[in-house]
Amino acid sequence: MKNIIIIFLLLFSNNIIAQQTNTMKKSTSGMYGQGSQSGIYIYDDGTFALFGYATLVLGKYTLKDNQINFVPDIPKQIFTILGRKNPNIKIGVKLTFSAAFLNDGPTYIKLDNGPLINTFDEDYDGGSSDYITELPYHPKTISLAQNTVNHLFRYNTNTFNLSENNNDFMLFYHRTISEQKPFSATYKTEKGKTTLQSRWGEFRKFETNHDPEFETFLNNYRRQAVKEKDVKVFYFNDQLKTAKGFNHLSEDFSIFDINNYVLDEVTNKFIHKNIYKKGTDYSKALVSDYHDESYILKYYNIDLNEQSLTDFGKVKVGTKALFENKSPIKN
Repeated sequence: MKNIIIIFLLLFSNNIIAQQTNTMKKSTSGMYGQGSQSGIYIYDDGTFALFGYATLVLGKYTLKDNQINFVPDIPKQIFTILGRKNPNIKIGVKLTFSAAFLNDGPTYIKLDNGPLINTFDEDYDGGSSDYITELPYHPKTISLAQNTVNHLFRYNTNTFNLSENNNDFMLFYHRTISEQKPFSATYKTEKGKTTLQSRWGEFRKFETNHDPEFETFLNNYRRQAVKEKDVKVFYFNDQLKTAKGFNHLSEDFSIFDINNYVLDEVTNKFIHKNIYKKGTDYSKALVSDYHDESYILKYYNIDLNEQSLTDFGKVKVGTKALFENKSPIKN
């Protein structure tokens, strides 16, 4: 459990809304497991956490008699764009795509009134955590779409207006998984043992042998998800590591604090006050490694302009891709 990998970005997860009615009693709520690596934690406030190897899904539930109906959370929209002003970019824009655009494709992009094209060539040689391209102009709108039948969103296309105030954009595609589909379970108690029966199999309640470290992790993760609901500003270092600084095994919720930084207006970078020197040229200053937070970049959430459903059986897709095998296109 201690090595669990979170696939659901707190950045874009929905709020956990407590429900005070039709919820589990304290005697029945708790952790139900299948072995030591997967299970479900049911809280008496109407929320739950489904966990397993490389999986952590939060959500809400309702209870009727001995039937529990679970509704996992998914992001509000399928794509997210963050933007900032980068003084190093004199003309056009820079677009940085998360790896999910390639790894869970096919995905598509449309710039202004141009054609809908593939984000990546079909046989694009990937393997990176992100993919960067630069355009010699500033599109006013950008539409992102995907054609993966297993996604759980109502709409598969998002359109954004790109403000002239930003020229450096980060684009995220939120992959969904089967564990995020609503499911039901029945619970029963026999001979002092409580179990849940669901399509995931049987879960047995842990009466003893709790893992306190993992429970602390889950509780703090849920608290942080509530705290970060509807966040509009995000901080990263220049290697695009999110600068939350939050430790889910700690009770300290204020590890990262932007007030510990000084804004260098020439570069639009935040420099940690312990190393900041007035008059220094920070235009080429970079962090020393992935976890270094000496220099921080501030990104703003770009509000969604429109959600729609693209029928790929009726839409003609352009012959080129934004990222071709040899090099990304420049126009």
